[in-house]
Amino acid sequence: MKAMVLAAGLGERLAPLTHVVPKPLLPVLGRPIAPQVLSRLALEGIDEAVINLHHLPQRIREAFGDGTAFGLRALHYSLEDGQLLGTGGGLAHAAARLRGAGTILVRNSDFLADISLADVVAAHRRSGCPATLVVTPHRSRYTRVRVDRATRVSAFGTGDHLFTGYHLIEESVLDLIPGSGPSDIVRDVYFALAAAGRLNAYVHEGSWWEFGAPDEYLEGSLGLIAAPAEQRARLGDFDLVRLMDRAIAAIGPGADLEASDIRMEGAVAIGLGAMVGEGVSIRDTVIMPEAWIGPRTKLDRCIVGPGAEVPAGFEASDAVIAGDTDPHRPLPRSIERIDGLLLRRFSGAPAR
Repeated sequence: MKAMVLAAGLGERLAPLTHVVPKPLLPVLGRPIAPQVLSRLALEGIDEAVINLHHLPQRIREAFGDGTAFGLRALHYSLEDGQLLGTGGGLAHAAARLRGAGTILVRNSDFLADISLADVVAAHRRSGCPATLVVTPHRSRYTRVRVDRATRVSAFGTGDHLFTGYHLIEESVLDLIPGSGPSDIVRDVYFALAAAGRLNAYVHEGSWWEFGAPDEYLEGSLGLIAAPAEQRARLGDFDLVRLMDRAIAAIGPGADLEASDIRMEGAVAIGLGAMVGEGVSIRDTVIMPEAWIGPRTKLDRCIVGPGAEVPAGFEASDAVIAGDTDPHRPLPRSIERIDGLLLRRFSGAPAR
């Protein structure tokens, strides 16, 4: 079996973090998501994978190399140069690399889960369907999926489940993708298969955390910190979690927390080599590697990007904070320049 990891997106929902770091390489509790995905594929017996590229492709190539560091025999790159091709178009573009080994695992690169590949494969083969979608009980903000009593996907937009972005397809599905340009495999292929009763569903009741948007990233990170250690171990390898002050915290190697009067509450992640100044107050916040948090800063439900330098006395809540590496770069209205930082609020009170 081969795998296709979808990683070509611009990561616009996580901007400005993704201006300089592609979404698959953003750390979750100290470890980038996509390398965790590749390692899990190898552990489950997949030794050859394809990953599609578009945004900051060289950064991903440098991080992944030939895949052997993650236990793969071969890792191929499918560059979508010029335009993004979507889930369907991306598969079609990489089809030559995916054929020849039977069933293909397709998964997004922005989630972690303890889905059992062996169990999904068994259910897929029993179904006789050309595709199987892994679904999980519905959560707010996700498109609903209806699953009937025969575990077939019967409709999208209604139902009690959501599509996780993890699916198995037969090679025949590649032939159903229209044309050679951009396409969406759900809209352009799966709608018709569902209408014909030929789209299988595997209901996953375990863990599934997506990190594709600021609120998802923050809630996923906080949830992982609060989860039992054995649950985290099923999902990946993360920074050590321990009790600190009034918080449960994931602390990366070399993080500097020696300053006086640091106050932490809730769930907190502080990445490799990050430094926190005196009198800093942090609640339910993720501070990525090598960030610098100035004295008397107050952060409440924030995500601080890698290497960001937050000045003394800065206050923010419900915000993504990143360094302004290109002060002349035009920005959308959703992103502000404040004190040498880029700030994007996803709800709540403003920064000042």
